[in-house]
Amino acid sequence: MSDESTSLKVDRFSPMPRHWLGKVGGSPWLLASATRVERWEVMLGLPLPLGLPRKPTPGEVIAALKIYIALVAMADDKKQERNAGKHCLRTTYEEIQLYLKLSRAMVCEGLKLLEAADAIERLGYKPLVYRIKGLDPKKPEEWKGHVKLPKGHLFGMRRYSSDLPIMLADYPSRGKAAMNGLVIYLLLLSVCQRDTNVSLISYDQIQKRAGLFSKDVRQAIDILVNHDLISVLRVTDETTLEAFGLPLPTQALKGSPNVYLIKGVKGRRYNERINTLGDYVTLATSQQAKQDFSQ
Repeated sequence: MSDESTSLKVDRFSPMPRHWLGKVGGSPWLLASATRVERWEVMLGLPLPLGLPRKPTPGEVIAALKIYIALVAMADDKKQERNAGKHCLRTTYEEIQLYLKLSRAMVCEGLKLLEAADAIERLGYKPLVYRIKGLDPKKPEEWKGHVKLPKGHLFGMRRYSSDLPIMLADYPSRGKAAMNGLVIYLLLLSVCQRDTNVSLISYDQIQKRAGLFSKDVRQAIDILVNHDLISVLRVTDETTLEAFGLPLPTQALKGSPNVYLIKGVKGRRYNERINTLGDYVTLATSQQAKQDFSQ
């Protein structure tokens, strides 16, 4: 990428539409719910979520969510805008495979799921041309604003060579826990504070929004932490929130929320200072936490 505005030499974020991260209609959690349909429901011919023709596997949903994140980041590029149009991108199966180390079959299934889930619109076939739905304010039926996707962090070593895959390529490609992890990651992005990398949400709300049990949430969050996508800080009282520059009412603490720090939203140097509990304690003790979260 030669355009300065899309350079990956520094951490930066890309706009990700809220269109697909809402509580109704197509969403990552509704897509994931299709994998949990019981066999007897399928045998009885009951309709699957999103009108899918068959029950997807967790691996296929993981592929879809990885591809969606990659496509959103790829579309945020001046060269793509010139060649394919605003909020659109031109790509190939081979390029997506290179980015994510997925098989061609998984790329194909992932793209089909995203189209069925109303996340993207296919405009061309050879090469593939897609529009990211929900990024155009001139389409009021889709526009719901956007959230921050940490493009620079997620693209990882690709900032140094276009021959390398992005960071998400090393995220697990199989298993329900890994699938739930990506669902929760997108949920955390959707509730991230506007000017920080802080997402404040209770386990109860995560379970409700994502349709998961408590143990599923714990396993999924562990995977996100282990793959350097988030950090977790425990909220104990209102003082903790005030230290983060988040003076919220006491009722916000109902359900024992955690503070989830999204890696890469605020830049590398910032994240190196505040992505562990020890770092937070040090900053809070020296009364710098509020200042750093406002930078």
